[in-house]
Amino acid sequence: MEFGYKIWIEKDGNNVFGMGIYNLLSLVEETGSLHKAAQTLKMSYRAAWGKVRDYEDRLGSSLLEKGRHGRTGANLTPEGRLMLEHFRHIMEEMDRLVTTGPLVELIGKIDNMETSR
Repeated sequence: MEFGYKIWIEKDGNNVFGMGIYNLLSLVEETGSLHKAAQTLKMSYRAAWGKVRDYEDRLGSSLLEKGRHGRTGANLTPEGRLMLEHFRHIMEEMDRLVTTGPLVELIGKIDNMETSR
């Protein structure tokens, strides 16, 4: 038996940060390029920029800045870096809870119930 979960952050009832934008920004941080990040995720550059702009509008804060003259690479803004770091921390805490918390005991009990049948 396995346990899955989804995490997102809402503001005024709107999703303002989740796994999709997290993955995109993580790849931008890793590659220094929105284009390369979009390619890795098998999405168009235009769709990637649209996603970034949409989340920036929802958050009311910039997440990404283009490189020099809008042509060379992309970098996370300080706010984008902050969101990425905090979301990463939230996911690490959830992973810790799921792998060491009371859920492990519950799954063990359910597995034992199934094998005792």
